[in-house]
Amino acid sequence: MTERARSVRPAVVANPSKADDPAEQRRAVTEALEAAGLSEPLWFETTEDDPGRGQCSQALAAGADLVLACGGDGTVRACATVLAGGTVPLALLPAGTGNLLARNLGIPIGLEEASEVAAAGRLRRIDVPQLDGESFVVMGGSGFDALLFEQTSDGLKSRIGWAAYVLAGAKAIRRVERVRVTLEVDGRAEVVSAIGVVVGNVGTLTAGMVLLPDARPDDGVLDVAVLTPKRLRAWAGLAVNIVAGRRPQPWQAQLRTATTIVVRWPNEVPVELDGDLRDPATELTYTVVAGALDVCVPAESDASDR
Repeated sequence: MTERARSVRPAVVANPSKADDPAEQRRAVTEALEAAGLSEPLWFETTEDDPGRGQCSQALAAGADLVLACGGDGTVRACATVLAGGTVPLALLPAGTGNLLARNLGIPIGLEEASEVAAAGRLRRIDVPQLDGESFVVMGGSGFDALLFEQTSDGLKSRIGWAAYVLAGAKAIRRVERVRVTLEVDGRAEVVSAIGVVVGNVGTLTAGMVLLPDARPDDGVLDVAVLTPKRLRAWAGLAVNIVAGRRPQPWQAQLRTATTIVVRWPNEVPVELDGDLRDPATELTYTVVAGALDVCVPAESDASDR
């Protein structure tokens, strides 16, 4: 946790699809930032073809010394991909359904409160995991986890929020297959019968549910959950433990930590990064770049916060 210099040229990378009225979104964000003590920001809107990488690069080229991601986890990931390894910090103005990085770092969801963190918070340097060289900041999954996102309707998310994932999960359970998955955990190979593998930088899911209880975004390692439930009772037990924040039982999920993990499936499976679907794959290599990104967090945040 470190102090940071006061920003003189902030830039907002905003996802207009997260606002009923993009013009009103810009006005509200600008007013909130100015009220918090920041100057009027440069403004860049994402598009369907570019979820934020190009806009973040434009912000840096224009001299921005603070980039604020105003959108969901996809917008955050796009900005983090560009900023990782550099000196310009990232601030979050959560506007999505999950907002998982913000929740795990204790960043408020409300616009005014989040703006105050962007203006006066401290910097926390976090790790940036990668899947086959592509960066993410929350979690990456294959098998059941990705199938859940595949089954989730954007329209339903906009109407009922995180509960849409519950409905999608019920559909995914009926479709998922249990297979023998080969894992290489820091070079040690093992074969596990599983329905999904989740690799995380943080541990808390939507609505405060905890999948990876030991995960920390700045510990230099990846946390891995191999989903192993066989029967409905095991599914129910896994769900209860996740909601309660308890460590899953081995027949529900097996936990690992590693700096490099290779996952090999016998057949192509769905793959997701921070909730965004990638092309299906049979082999996935996860690595981590330790301490690659500065993020604005509340001044009172503790370095051990999830």
